[in-house]
Amino acid sequence: MIKHLETYDEVVSYILDIPRFTVKTELDNTRKILAALGNPEQKAKTIHIAGTNGKGSVARMLSDILINGHHKTGLFTSPHLKRINERISINGREIPDADMVHLFDTIMNTLEELTDVQHPSFFEFIFIMAALYFAENGCEYVVYETGLGGRLDATNVITPVVSVITSIGMDHMQYLGDTIESIAGEKAGILKPGVPVVINTGSPEASEVIKARARELGCAVFDLAEEDDASLILGDRVREFIENYPVIYQRDNARTAIKARLVMLTVLSEDPSHPPMYVQEYDHISRALDEFYWPGRMEYLAPNVIIDGAHNEDAIKRCIETVQYICKNDGWEKVSLLFGVSGDKDYDTIIRLLCEGLSEKPGLEDIYITEAASSRAEKVARVMEVFQKYLPSEKHYDVNGSSNMDRMLSLAVGELDDKTLLLIVGSLYMVADIKKLVRKKY
Repeated sequence: MIKHLETYDEVVSYILDIPRFTVKTELDNTRKILAALGNPEQKAKTIHIAGTNGKGSVARMLSDILINGHHKTGLFTSPHLKRINERISINGREIPDADMVHLFDTIMNTLEELTDVQHPSFFEFIFIMAALYFAENGCEYVVYETGLGGRLDATNVITPVVSVITSIGMDHMQYLGDTIESIAGEKAGILKPGVPVVINTGSPEASEVIKARARELGCAVFDLAEEDDASLILGDRVREFIENYPVIYQRDNARTAIKARLVMLTVLSEDPSHPPMYVQEYDHISRALDEFYWPGRMEYLAPNVIIDGAHNEDAIKRCIETVQYICKNDGWEKVSLLFGVSGDKDYDTIIRLLCEGLSEKPGLEDIYITEAASSRAEKVARVMEVFQKYLPSEKHYDVNGSSNMDRMLSLAVGELDDKTLLLIVGSLYMVADIKKLVRKKY
């Protein structure tokens, strides 16, 4: 018997509980449900984005560029930080609670009529809800970010105008494989016959796997590792704009988003013999990037406090690089860390990189260890042991630990001096809780 619910809180509770009684389904299951709903995923021009890091930022950037160009644009991303509604938005506005209830009811009624499908998994359900919402509201474009991997991701039922694969690194190895090549193969699973792909993987090995798959499918490949900025972008003005972008790792993401938009313009040009006038896009692109904001990614919570959700090797490297840049340009002489991490991450490598990178420059000060409010969080005592293993022996470091996040945040902020920047890092799960505590305290 299909359960019918009437309130937003009931709907969200039901959706969040789905993993407890269902497993990940095959894409045929998703296709059957979408077909019964009228194939809403086919109603708009779509962009499909996969990658280990940067895919959410690129998705948001592309969405913002399209919105600035006066296109009604849907955006589907994950995970959410505070409310599940964050995953589904149109023109920058999250889906209203009432629409969540309406869509839930529509999907559940459809499931009741189908006899040959499994109950959707959590991510599958949210994706179907998003596709239906975007179709019902007449979106011209929809930007879809994959959840995990690509090949078996629920979003992989779409046929986009352009595919995008961002930075690829070692993460979710228990699901995607334990080599860069195997992970890249899963990401390359989003490629569709004849659909161009923009790649910026940061790994020659990963890029070669994707290019091999693209050759099999007849996909044009635009590899930013091989593109010259002068020809890639819209001329000197945009190149200068990106080179001066304040968050270093977002520069690569901005280049990826811009290239994807330019490829889209070519694909959608009514007369292929006359390429579209890219220069007309400059204002849309520069305005979108100038106003770009992505919560939990090198986000300032105070003038001397930054939070970043980096939680794998590649993301941590980019985080360290950006912190070093900020310290050099803003005059911070030391960095203290507030750190928490999930137990299923390669936190040994993450901690080693932080200790090596930040102790060398600008200089590492105190370390505060806590746990996110998640069953996946690694215990404080174990994390403290790993920090002690990698902290340089020539200096004494205060390593403080408590599962009480409020206590650790208060201690970390309270012990800052005017020469020290506090970096909160290690887990996206911490971001919402930390931000809530900061709003209460400061």
